[in-house]
Amino acid sequence: MFYYKDIILDKINLNKLECSESARKGDPIAQYNLGSCYQHGNGVIKDYNKALLWYSKSANNGYALGQNNLGELYEKGFGCNKDYNKAFEWYSKSANYECAEGQKNLGNCYYYGRGITKDYNKAFELYLKSANNGCALGQNSLGFCYKNGIGVKKDYDKAVEWFFKAANNGCALGKNNLGVCYRYGIGVTKDINKAFDLYSESANDGCAEGQYNLGNCYYHGIITDVNYNKAFEWYFKSANEGFNPSQYRLGKCYQYGVGTNINVKEAIICKLEYSEFARKGDPIAQYNLGYCYQYGKGVAKDYNKAFILYYKSANNGFCSGQNNLGLCYERGFGTNKDYKKAFEWYSKSAENGCAEGQNNLGFCYEKGFGTNKDYKKAFEWYTKSAEKGCAIGQNALGYCYEKGFGTDKNYNKAFEWYLKASNNGDPKGYYNLGKCYHYGIGTSINIEEAIILYNKALDKGIKDATNELNKILKF
Repeated sequence: MFYYKDIILDKINLNKLECSESARKGDPIAQYNLGSCYQHGNGVIKDYNKALLWYSKSANNGYALGQNNLGELYEKGFGCNKDYNKAFEWYSKSANYECAEGQKNLGNCYYYGRGITKDYNKAFELYLKSANNGCALGQNSLGFCYKNGIGVKKDYDKAVEWFFKAANNGCALGKNNLGVCYRYGIGVTKDINKAFDLYSESANDGCAEGQYNLGNCYYHGIITDVNYNKAFEWYFKSANEGFNPSQYRLGKCYQYGVGTNINVKEAIICKLEYSEFARKGDPIAQYNLGYCYQYGKGVAKDYNKAFILYYKSANNGFCSGQNNLGLCYERGFGTNKDYKKAFEWYSKSAENGCAEGQNNLGFCYEKGFGTNKDYKKAFEWYTKSAEKGCAIGQNALGYCYEKGFGTDKNYNKAFEWYLKASNNGDPKGYYNLGKCYHYGIGTSINIEEAIILYNKALDKGIKDATNELNKILKF
């Protein structure tokens, strides 16, 4: 520590002074670094206006990282009004200088249609360049494209490869997405322990999605004991990062006193904030709010509002919103019944990877709703749904094996999938597994186990279980 013009300087402040002098002399890297200091409050008071000023100087002096960060300020409205056109302009300049971060952000512009028409092919191309240039977030985005078939054919193996690279390069979101792959066996052998570890790493690195998924693990007792206090803690952190599904969960925790004391005021605040997310066009928020109106969760049940919100979510590309919109058309919730439209939206949902949508599309092919009956296609979609962990799809796949719908009869496989459906809490899975034990379908007869399962099914509203119990008890 020493004195400079009556100012006591430590190493950090000396570097700041030297950077400031270089910046004023026109050094674009120093201008960028000074802008970063003001943006993040490193050694100075955070000031987005000054960050904008210095990034502008750096960008206009041709420094690619300065151009990228200037684009970020315009995209987010930090120190200026939001301007997607200017963001696109500066990201383009940065990307043209082979800046990996600029390529990733320009890819986002094409993906979301910000400042340019949506173009998934161009988004993929830019993510690929960014990833190959070593940007961890670009690697994560490339993995996302391969996982969901965005601008490229779906390839779960490549998705895992790029999520793995992103995670190893310290990307918290990449760790979360790799955890999702291990959780559901996407492109990798299912390993819930690894999923939990990756969610934990992601959460502790500050990733809102990782915090949400870790909260779910504690809430549902996945790999760990149920711990509502920890679930609340992680939902709270995630919600504070602006992740709207956590905002919804947090509101429920406050409403019912899960992991915290009942706090009606906070529950209402969460609900209002979540509604604001939906109003601003967030497809996940629109879906979750639609779900609340469909089932009367925290609001009066209103199928019309549910339909409108699902419609918005579906058209904004969210696969679960597409599935539930299909459900509205299938059952006439908030709209007239229309099996063709139901089939159309289930198809979109299924193609976008929604396990529930895949199950419902299989159901359409099985029953001939909105399309011709096709047991083979029903079997194919039930298989995809079941392998992704959808309990209803697992039960339906078991039924296909039992009855020989779209495949050869195979009682052992029927038992296997009924068991999975039952373990995942599907009421019909309880019933059908009970029948397997009752009649020796794919397993040895076990009347005691059959009675337990029939009673579970009955508790969940499966009335046919009564008849089977009566046969055993000879009423």
